[in-house]
Amino acid sequence: MTRASSGLLAELKRRKVVRVAVVYAATAFAVLEAADMLLPRMGVPEWGMNLVVALTVLGFPIALVLGWALEVTPDGVRRTDEVPAVQGEQEAMPALLGKRTVLVAGLLVAVGVGLSAGWWLKPGTDDPQGPVAGVPATPATAEAPATKDVPAAGVAPAALSVAREEGLIAVLPFRNRSVREEDAFFAEGIHDDLLTQLSKIGSLKVISRTSMMRYADSDKSIPEIARELGAAVVLEGAVQRAGNQVRVTVQLIDGASDVHLWAESYDRELSTETIFAIQADIGQAVASAMQVVLSPEETDALRAGSTRNLQAYEAFLRGKLLSGFSEISPDRSRQAIAEFDRAIALDPGFAEAYARKAEVQLVSFWLAVGPRSLREDARKSVAEAKRLAPDSIETRLVEARHYYFAQLDFASADRILQGILAEVPDHAEAWEASAYVARRDGRFDDAIFAFERALAINPQAVDVINSMVETTAQARGDFAAAAAWLERAERLGGDTRIREIWLHEWRGDVEAAWAAIEGPLPNFVDTPARIAIFSRDPERIEYALSPALWPEDQRAPGDFPETYAMVRAWALLVMGRQAEADGLLAEIKARMEQRSEPYPSRWLGNNYYHPSDLPGLMGDLEGVRAAEADFLANAPRDVWGLASILPRLAGAFARAGDPDRAVHYLEQQVEVFGPHRFLVFSIDPDFDSLRDHPRYLALQAGYQAWAEARTIE
Repeated sequence: MTRASSGLLAELKRRKVVRVAVVYAATAFAVLEAADMLLPRMGVPEWGMNLVVALTVLGFPIALVLGWALEVTPDGVRRTDEVPAVQGEQEAMPALLGKRTVLVAGLLVAVGVGLSAGWWLKPGTDDPQGPVAGVPATPATAEAPATKDVPAAGVAPAALSVAREEGLIAVLPFRNRSVREEDAFFAEGIHDDLLTQLSKIGSLKVISRTSMMRYADSDKSIPEIARELGAAVVLEGAVQRAGNQVRVTVQLIDGASDVHLWAESYDRELSTETIFAIQADIGQAVASAMQVVLSPEETDALRAGSTRNLQAYEAFLRGKLLSGFSEISPDRSRQAIAEFDRAIALDPGFAEAYARKAEVQLVSFWLAVGPRSLREDARKSVAEAKRLAPDSIETRLVEARHYYFAQLDFASADRILQGILAEVPDHAEAWEASAYVARRDGRFDDAIFAFERALAINPQAVDVINSMVETTAQARGDFAAAAAWLERAERLGGDTRIREIWLHEWRGDVEAAWAAIEGPLPNFVDTPARIAIFSRDPERIEYALSPALWPEDQRAPGDFPETYAMVRAWALLVMGRQAEADGLLAEIKARMEQRSEPYPSRWLGNNYYHPSDLPGLMGDLEGVRAAEADFLANAPRDVWGLASILPRLAGAFARAGDPDRAVHYLEQQVEVFGPHRFLVFSIDPDFDSLRDHPRYLALQAGYQAWAEARTIE
């Protein structure tokens, strides 16, 4: 270190400049924290915080200059004395107003001013500034191009340079600015409801909440998010609730250029009328940016809302947030239904609450996370929704789902969904539902097309991507494509565990399937045990049946109280423990005979067990034939469900001693799904007795020829 620099450091210490810097930084931090907490509660506009930050940054170099020049003494504030030159040194320390001091001070002030100006003038990436006195009437069209990064509040958004047919709209999760933690649900619920309302506009394509929630608290830039989603515009905002007041701040941004097209801040008394008016205004702004003119009916629907009761609306929002398909569980199902019941009790005319309640009831019934009585409860909920709002999209969607889940009437479900898509061609939820309908109906090409349409609108919908894993693997035997879809879902952070296991199983790779099992699988509780049984390894089988992989509270799901016992009996037979299996099967049969409806869902494709299973395990051929007769006479048409039903029938006949009938049902699977189904037959111990059967060998040869042809291609 040079003598001059050493002397400068000593002088900085003598003049206490370092101490001033440390004290200023600590004080500034405390001031900024206090301002961040207090200003919103005091009703200060958003620019108030920016002003505090700018002044704090600007004051730092000024404090350093004053710290250099002045000192506090018992006699008051005075200029700091100069240190005389030390004998033998060529120069003394710099004078207070010497050229070097003036230059350094000037640079510090310039930096402070620059940082402050940058903070003050930067384009908003948080909340737009400035409350407005009333909800502005945003024009339906906008012709002028954007000339500023942030237009004035209330100004119509600039038109995009993209064709609206290709434009996707991404609505980022709204930030919660409320002080109380219990109000956090409100911001999330407002975001979810806004997405629902925007999706009703026929000319808009809105990315779903499932995809958008992956960007909650993301530090990615708007262009990055838009590029990942393929979005033309991105809407971001925040909600702050304080007592009976609400502030909603939003801004619309061009996804490619990061130009701010429109911004607004709403400070209102909290009511449903306020919320729906704000949603309508946002809808008008988005439509204008996308060069879409809303019809009078669409405008009226946005402003009308779903209820005039604020407490009912809040309960409705909580119910929606609890009722996601992929997160459903017995507890969440009960809580969601209770919230919808509360909303209905507060507003008996709340049609959408009935529709959403029916949806939870149907999904809970279908996935066996609730009793079979939910199917009848759902029918009543759908009837009330139809009585109150027969033409609403929510009512028609849940009516289609009722046909799908409760009646397996796929033609009626498809008719309703096609009617919705005729009105709103880019309704992602309707496309997804129509894909499931087509798949159950055996129209696999139509299903894949509809899934792809849903993904074009909702590119990060993990549930749809997982469905593509299933469809391309099961219906087409395209395991490479299925693996690519699975990888895509994994990159998006989706729960892909069960599909990974299934994909290995469908490929006939038991070892890989077992390696992918890391713990219990709610809603698919018997899967680890099935894979272990396929391995024929007694240690694995016992482990799969232990609480580590099959918790005791998941052993009797929904209307299937004998699920665990039935699988354990199958495992005992595979392990050669015949006497134990016979005793357990006798106990199961005695309990089943005491029930008025031992098979309440009968031949539903996703049942945990079917009427043929118990007689098959017991070797009761007459019982298996009686179950088959019931299947042929009464089973509803469910082509996709045959993937689980036909193997059960084949296994039951094989165990009961009718190999020809067993192979018949294996052949039917190949006819419906393709030669690749042989891979599943090859690992199932139920078919060990069929390995030398001529027709089984023909199935094996057919698969080998199919696989060779695909290799050549």
